[in-house]
Amino acid sequence: MNITNFLRVFYRYKMDIFSSPKVTYLRFKFPKSYISSRISINYNNIKQLQIGEKTTISDFSTLVAINDPHNNQKNSFLTIGSNTYIGEYNNIRAGGGMINIGDFCSISQHVSIIASNHLHAKDKYIQSQPWDQKKNFVVINDDVWVGANSVILPGVTIGKGAIIGAGSIVNKDIPEYAIAFGNPAKIIKYRT
Repeated sequence: MNITNFLRVFYRYKMDIFSSPKVTYLRFKFPKSYISSRISINYNNIKQLQIGEKTTISDFSTLVAINDPHNNQKNSFLTIGSNTYIGEYNNIRAGGGMINIGDFCSISQHVSIIASNHLHAKDKYIQSQPWDQKKNFVVINDDVWVGANSVILPGVTIGKGAIIGAGSIVNKDIPEYAIAFGNPAKIIKYRT
């Protein structure tokens, strides 16, 4: 990190700069974005995270990029593009899979984005089973707006410019510029 980026981070966060070690490290790794000190972050390796410039991650959000403890695969990655807003109290979990959020996205408050689920064979406890490797991704393309209290489930791709209405459960792909809402989310119209 050069001195300019160090001063940028120090000036932006002032006395709040030394919060948790992982948050502090994240701020210095991505100095051109705003990352609240009141987030929860869990990762195995900082290389599993990528945050673009001018992105905001707001208070009380949880970011997770940890590998499945029940197998040797190292496939957890969380990528957030540039100029993207992650609102308060969001739960973004790339555990056991990949989440890719594009540029210029708006993720409202209390949104859950989950990359993978546990398998659920009846002869083992669910918590001791590995994560599903078939549907272990979420892709949110550029310019997507996800309304408050929505849930994006594993295996979903949301097309560029789509809008997900508040309180929606997205369990299937949403095409570009579609406006969808409900449980499960259904397309009601397209942006014009």
